[in-house]
Amino acid sequence: MNHPEKFLIVGGGGREAAFSKRLSPQTELYAVMGHRNVTIAGNVAASGGTYLVADESDPQTVAEFAAGQKIDYAFVNADAPLANGVVDALLAKNIKAVGGTRAATRIEWDKIYSIEAVQAIAPQHTPHFKVIEDAGGIDEAIDEFKQRALEIVVKPQGLTGGKGVKVMPEHLATYAAGAQYIKHLFATRPQERVLLVEKLEGVEFTIMGFSDGDNIVLAPASYDYPFRYNGDTGPGTGGMGCFTGERKQLPFMDDRDLSACRTIMQNLIDHLRENGAVFKGVLNGGFFKTRDGIRFMEFNSRFGDPEGLNILTIMQSSFADLVRKLWHGGLKETDVQFADEASVVKYLVAREYPEVSDKALTFQLDLEKIEDMGVHVFFASCIRRDGHDGYVTLKKSRVAALGAVTGRIEDACAVVNRAIDRHISGELEYRSDIGSAESLQAIKNKLPQ
Repeated sequence: MNHPEKFLIVGGGGREAAFSKRLSPQTELYAVMGHRNVTIAGNVAASGGTYLVADESDPQTVAEFAAGQKIDYAFVNADAPLANGVVDALLAKNIKAVGGTRAATRIEWDKIYSIEAVQAIAPQHTPHFKVIEDAGGIDEAIDEFKQRALEIVVKPQGLTGGKGVKVMPEHLATYAAGAQYIKHLFATRPQERVLLVEKLEGVEFTIMGFSDGDNIVLAPASYDYPFRYNGDTGPGTGGMGCFTGERKQLPFMDDRDLSACRTIMQNLIDHLRENGAVFKGVLNGGFFKTRDGIRFMEFNSRFGDPEGLNILTIMQSSFADLVRKLWHGGLKETDVQFADEASVVKYLVAREYPEVSDKALTFQLDLEKIEDMGVHVFFASCIRRDGHDGYVTLKKSRVAALGAVTGRIEDACAVVNRAIDRHISGELEYRSDIGSAESLQAIKNKLPQ
């Protein structure tokens, strides 16, 4: 009798919950996670595997668990484990680890390295930028953008969980406010430089590509909602929700846009390989469609969250087989298939989010009724209440995500809203406008004329 291969996922968020849903039916699944994620724990148990609640970002902890369980394939996708070198530690134990090494994932944890790499491989798609070495260079750099009549985006060099980038005028009302924020970054992150980039006008979107180190296959493009409240107001977050369209392009994109993104991403994979940093995993490209064409914004070395939840709900081909292909190579376009349907994902959060909550909240969620509506549930920063019905938040980050797949973006939005309003109770909030007809029109209105 052939036993299923052992697969390991690292992390305990909603994104890893989505991985567990896809891998559990086809593999013997294992996990290392910082808390007992309800979705992951259930899928691990159903597959016959086991899990470890521990520091998922500690390379030695993860590698020793994987070696002890004789893991065949590990899929590492969360930002902190990747930046800390978990993949390197797994490879040292001769485990087939898919996800960038620390050297390859520098494109995410070092924003300056990333934009300088794109300047080298695709200068026509690179926005104007300036690297500020220390506090003494702030005024000169800001003045350069003033003279060009460019609004600014301030980016810390390293990881900030999606919450450190400040945009003018949404977060920075004036150039002086930008200078003050840069001073704050130098004071609180003294080992880092600061990246100043022109604010791009147009529509922002994301494309994730699967790479075996040589080839890249693109997933459908996605549109993320980073702002906290309806109408794109409030502070930036790790992402309140996301949608994909019925094709690889979003409604506002054409074939030329998709081709430009594919070229940039393939050139980066080639650049990394030629410089000794082979990238096997998910390359996440953030782009803008502007009046002058496609412009690069940022790279992440992993599935986005929530974007990855969308992609996994519409992926028709085997996710386990994709992980194997990413390791062994020879990846082809036909290896990854997606439904010709739209998807919408929305996160439930505490009222204080993106700030840490003062207290844990309890909430009720009728999983069976929600799933009967055709809506997926991905638990994230919450746990089951011991000895009681319901769930308890962990006072930080996003609590749980719900996603639906239908023929139209607006319809998927409506289905998720109904599921939340009818079958979830408690003091959680969400953005009802993600994927709505009004929101789609507002996005179209941002397009360059």
